[in-house]
Amino acid sequence: MHAELWPAYILHSRPFGEDKLILQLLLPEQGRLSAVVRKKQGKQRLALQPYQLFMLQLIGRSELKTVKTIDEAQPAFLFSGKVLYSAIYLNELVCRLWPDNLAAEQLFNVYQQSLHQLWMVQQQGLELEPCLREFEFALLAELGLPIDWQYDNCGEALQASASYQWHSELGFVAAVSGFRGDHLLNIGTGQWQDAETRRCAKQLSRQILTPLLGAKPLASRALFAGQ
Repeated sequence: MHAELWPAYILHSRPFGEDKLILQLLLPEQGRLSAVVRKKQGKQRLALQPYQLFMLQLIGRSELKTVKTIDEAQPAFLFSGKVLYSAIYLNELVCRLWPDNLAAEQLFNVYQQSLHQLWMVQQQGLELEPCLREFEFALLAELGLPIDWQYDNCGEALQASASYQWHSELGFVAAVSGFRGDHLLNIGTGQWQDAETRRCAKQLSRQILTPLLGAKPLASRALFAGQ
């Protein structure tokens, strides 16, 4: 019986012995998992790089799988500069927040769409922030932490002229100062034209993600800071 072929993205890789790599992979049905792959030599050598869709076969009963075969399914996205740092950031978020071996059908689709959006940002000079924020909020929703962009903790509709604080257990709570209602409504409907809306989304995502990510700094943020 032949092993099934699976679509997969490489999130991270590190050397393992002299001729192998340990890959962090994202697959739709298996989710995020680790697998060992042997480096091919000569004409068979394959550049095992991130931001590229592969088709692979996995074998093994332990948590650390073995890649039996791996082939390119699509060309790699060749990102550079801030767009590359953003792609690294997406991979870090998945590696840090998505549990091992948890099915990730929707997350896989969101991740794939985000890579395409980053490519459009690079090719057409579009705004970068909306792509990052949409991925962050989609990831939170897939983790069971969706944000209600329409109603506050009392079930009242968010008001454009009001202000709100975010509470992890309650959601948005009406307050004297905080996140403006019109900005939150813009985020919920994907209206990113306003710079203040983009700034609000970044502040909110940082507030929610920071306790989930823990104290270890993200390498991608260090790259952004060095720009």
